[in-house]
Amino acid sequence: MVTKSLTRTFWSYTLPAMAALMVSGLYAVVDGVFIGHALGADGLSAVNLAWPMAGVIWAVAMLAGMGGGAQLGAARGAQDDRACGQTLGVTLALIAVLGTVTGAAILTLGGPFLAVQGASGELAGMGLGYLSVLGWGAPVVMAGMALPLLVRNLGAPRLATVAMLAGAAINVVFDWLFVVKLDHGLAGAALATVIAEIVVIALCLAAMGRVGALRGLWPGRNVTARAARIVATGFSSMIMALYVSFVVVLHNMLFLQHGGALTLAAYTVAGYVMCVFYYFSEGVAGGMQPLTSYFHGARDRMRMAQVLKLALMLGLGGGAALTALVVAFPAPVARIFAGNDAALIAEAAHGLRLHLSAMVLDGFIVLSATYFQSVGQARNATIITVGNIAVQLPFLIVLPRLMGTDGVWLAMPLSNIALSGVVVWMLWRAHRGVFARAAVLARRALESPAPACDY
Repeated sequence: MVTKSLTRTFWSYTLPAMAALMVSGLYAVVDGVFIGHALGADGLSAVNLAWPMAGVIWAVAMLAGMGGGAQLGAARGAQDDRACGQTLGVTLALIAVLGTVTGAAILTLGGPFLAVQGASGELAGMGLGYLSVLGWGAPVVMAGMALPLLVRNLGAPRLATVAMLAGAAINVVFDWLFVVKLDHGLAGAALATVIAEIVVIALCLAAMGRVGALRGLWPGRNVTARAARIVATGFSSMIMALYVSFVVVLHNMLFLQHGGALTLAAYTVAGYVMCVFYYFSEGVAGGMQPLTSYFHGARDRMRMAQVLKLALMLGLGGGAALTALVVAFPAPVARIFAGNDAALIAEAAHGLRLHLSAMVLDGFIVLSATYFQSVGQARNATIITVGNIAVQLPFLIVLPRLMGTDGVWLAMPLSNIALSGVVVWMLWRAHRGVFARAAVLARRALESPAPACDY
């Protein structure tokens, strides 16, 4: 990382992370396509009612994966092999324990959770089938989500990408088999996810063995203190993921109240499209994070700022292009999931144009929170993620009363606009010293005499 070009190093980490996560987003979209075409609007509505509870698995996986990954990156930057082995050992133990606890919670609370949102009858039955499979498979699903983050921080981003690509391909195949051919409904979609994550786990463990990480694997004596650091570092990622689940629950309830099942199905379509963009942003963040953690461990603030700049240029540029595409062509995008259902296409197209109009800013917020987390500023990362919830709640309370379903659609983009100003100020405050130093170096370079040329 020190001897290579910083830009080349950035791309060598970011491109594999983006490819892996974009493919993960793609197979989530394929899930939606299979469900929409095989089960219709009811299937889309049911999976959206169940998803926030399943999203708890993802949230806890991010806690362990991002927290452990950032600590691994810092240990590698400090050239501390012993700390690397101990951090990896504690992280793997956390994944096993937290996965079991999370699965038990989903099996216990799944039914009441669906009822609170207003699900009943066939919608509740399909949603419960989905949650039951994921509850039993939670430790496997959680490990499959977290381990690629650890492999990437062990210096093997390509191997992490291979594992996630293989899992994505397996998921698509079994989705087609269980949902379309065997007609197992949402339970089949959940089973396909569990099988795919088993493949990811096997490949990630093989990758860890290949880079020699498993040889020094040992929790050490200070297990509690190390686990606390991992949890503190990854806490903001978990809050961000829980924020997504919480917001989906609120939207589900409000759409059922002010609209109905069709509007909820349209929101599910918007969620799948948002998933692609979110995974793009997470891919950029996932490529940035090992580098910023490494340079943080090496106490190189200038390179930390340069990596952040590259990540923001890529994230904002790509996000703006995706946002423009969805807003300009919402009906063709909706048709991917809705098939020939004209009513659903019209409802989803209207929602996409409103709900995703400021999608690029959501990616900016994700990148900023990940950056603060990766350089040991967990407090700032947590402020951003908690602020995301706090800012959006007033919009969700007031706008639906004034505008009906359009108010629900507009709550997220308006809150992203409001929060982004605060995040810009936080980034400037964190790096004003680095910016000032860069300005001084640039001024000195301009003022220094040009070297003599020997012709």
